[in-house]
Amino acid sequence: MGLEHQRVRQRFDLHDLGLFDGPPLKGAAIVTDIAAESLGATSAAFVAFNDMAGEAVLRSVSRRLTRGVTWPLQDSVVALVRETNGVIAVSDLVRDALHAGERVQLGMSAVLASPVLGPDEYPIGALVAFDAQPRVWTRAQHRKLDNLAYLVTQEITLRASFATLQLMAQEFDPYRVKVQSSEQ
Repeated sequence: MGLEHQRVRQRFDLHDLGLFDGPPLKGAAIVTDIAAESLGATSAAFVAFNDMAGEAVLRSVSRRLTRGVTWPLQDSVVALVRETNGVIAVSDLVRDALHAGERVQLGMSAVLASPVLGPDEYPIGALVAFDAQPRVWTRAQHRKLDNLAYLVTQEITLRASFATLQLMAQEFDPYRVKVQSSEQ
């Protein structure tokens, strides 16, 4: 008797990876602190895109921000990382009346954001440096934030891999019992 290849029938989504609720991602929390400090920003955060609710969600945050704060994705300059799939920089949100979510909800004036990718390599959020005052972000700061966003992407990929392995183990466990009982 041979085992046939079985496809995992269950699926997980970004909620299952803890991106919208629960404790912050430990690695992302460390990276946000490093980002704020090394960029000289007022604060930094991992902002997750909750497409089902149409919200940007502050998940892992450094100083001066509160985890869990949300604002509409349609009003979010951070959500523009999806369109560019690269680093975006806004030096003065006060002048940008179209994207006021970060200014209204967080009291921030300048934003530097780099995409955080999900397992399918689609932007599911952004690592963001915020400043309370208008400022110009340098190319070196763009590169540094992009490199740090890569670390958050790796943490999410690791979580997704672990979730996949757990689902596979649940899916194949009944077959293991059948094989063991047929061998006796």
